[in-house]
Amino acid sequence: MIPALDVLAGRATPPFLAQTTPRDRRGRWVALMAVAGPVAALAMSLLVVLVLIFAGHLGLPLNVIGGELADLPRLLKSSVYIFEVGIGLAAAAAGLLLAARLIFRRPFRSWITVAPRFRWDVLAWGAAAGVIAIMVLNLISVFMPQGAGEAPILDAGEPLTQRLAYVAASSLGFLIAAWAEEVVFRGYLLQQVGAFTRRVWLVLLINGLVFALFHLEFDPGALAARALLGAVFAWATLRLGGLEFGIGAHAAQNLGVALFGEVLLPGSPETTVKLADLGYEVVLAVTIVACVEWLYRRRTLVVPALA
Repeated sequence: MIPALDVLAGRATPPFLAQTTPRDRRGRWVALMAVAGPVAALAMSLLVVLVLIFAGHLGLPLNVIGGELADLPRLLKSSVYIFEVGIGLAAAAAGLLLAARLIFRRPFRSWITVAPRFRWDVLAWGAAAGVIAIMVLNLISVFMPQGAGEAPILDAGEPLTQRLAYVAASSLGFLIAAWAEEVVFRGYLLQQVGAFTRRVWLVLLINGLVFALFHLEFDPGALAARALLGAVFAWATLRLGGLEFGIGAHAAQNLGVALFGEVLLPGSPETTVKLADLGYEVVLAVTIVACVEWLYRRRTLVVPALA
C-alpha cells in the first residue's frame, strides 16, 4: 500500500494517473481535444434535445426544460427533470469520451478505472459512504440552529405513490448524472492535468476549482463547497484507481439534497451556502475521505496495483 502523504507529495504516482501516455502531453493533440471535446459534447447534448422536441411533436411531451408537462405534480415533474438532465449530461460526457478515445488512442476504460472491469461493488461502497456522510450531517444539524429544508420525501401532503416515484426516478437520474460528471472531471480532466504534473495536491486543487466553476453558480459559499467536494472525489479516484466510488458518493450526495432539501425544478434559485456553514461541507469531506482510506486498506476490494 502507498501512504497517502507519499501520493500527495508526488513521491508515488497513482495508478490512475499512470494511464496517460506521451500522446496525452503532445501539444497538437491536446489542442485538438480542447476543440473537438466540447464540440462532440455539445453535439451529443443537442441530439438529446432534438429527440425530446421530436417526441413532443409525436404527442409524447417530455421536455420539462422546454416548458412541457407544466401541469404535472411537482414531484413527478421534478423526477422527469432530473432524469432529463442526467441523460443530457451523460450524452455530453459520452461525446467527450469518444473524442478523447479517437484523439489519444486509448481504450474508454482507461478514463474510468484501472481495474479489468467496472467495479459495481466499489460504486456501492461509495453510495454507502455518501449516505453515512449525510447521516452524520443530519445528526450534527439537530444541535445547530438553522432553517430546515423542504424534505419532500417526508412531506405527508404529497401522495405516497408520487414520493416513491420521485425516489426511484431521482436515484436513477442522479446516478446517470454522477457518472457523466465523474467521467468529465475525474476521468478526462484529472488525467489530462496529471499528464503534465505529478504534484497531486495541484491536480486536486485544479480539479476542484474547475468543477466548482463549471456549475456557473458564483455564490462564494457554493463555489467553496463544490471545490472541496470536487477535490475529495478526485482523491477517491486517485486512491482507489477509478471513478466507481466517486460516482456512488456523488449520486448519494445529490440524492440527499433532493430528498431532504429542496425539490429540483427548472428555474430553481441558485444554490447558496453561507461561508459560516462550510463546516458542514468539511465534515462531509472528512467523512468521505475516511471511508476512502478505510476502503483502500481492504485488499479484497481493490485491484492488485493498489493493494
